[in-house]
Amino acid sequence: MKKRFAGYEYTHRLKVEFESDNDRLGRILFALATAPKIKPEFRLSYTVKDPEAAKNLLLGNAVSDARKKAAILSQAAGVSLKDILSIDYSWGEINLEYVPMRENMVYEDGSGSTVDACLQMDIEPDDIEVKDTVTVVWEIA
Repeated sequence: MKKRFAGYEYTHRLKVEFESDNDRLGRILFALATAPKIKPEFRLSYTVKDPEAAKNLLLGNAVSDARKKAAILSQAAGVSLKDILSIDYSWGEINLEYVPMRENMVYEDGSGSTVDACLQMDIEPDDIEVKDTVTVVWEIA
C-alpha cells in the first residue's frame, strides 16, 4: 500500500468494546467503510473479559504445575517434599490480546469488492496463549 501526502491528515483512534458478536462487528465495519469521503484503517483485536481473573488463573495453574513436577522429581530422587521456602514471581506484563489480522484493514473507494469481501468475514478469536514464570523452592528431606 502506497501513501502520498496531499495535505493535512487527521488521525482519530476509537476503541469499541462489546461481547463477541460477528453481526454487530459487521454492522460497525460496514458503517465505517461506507462513510462518505473517508478511507478508514481498521485494526481488530480480541481480549479476555476479565484480565485480572485470567492472570490469577494463570498464576494458580503455574504453582499447581510446579507442585506436580516437584513431587515427581522428589519421588525420583528418593526424597520427601516439605514446606515451600519461597515463591518468586517476575510480575511481568502478560499480553491477553489476540489480533486476527496483523495488518490494518484498508477499505478503498471504487468497486466496493474490497468492502464487501471484508465485511463478510466470519471471525472467531483463537485461544489466547500466555505464559509466565513462577519459581517455587521447597524444603526436601
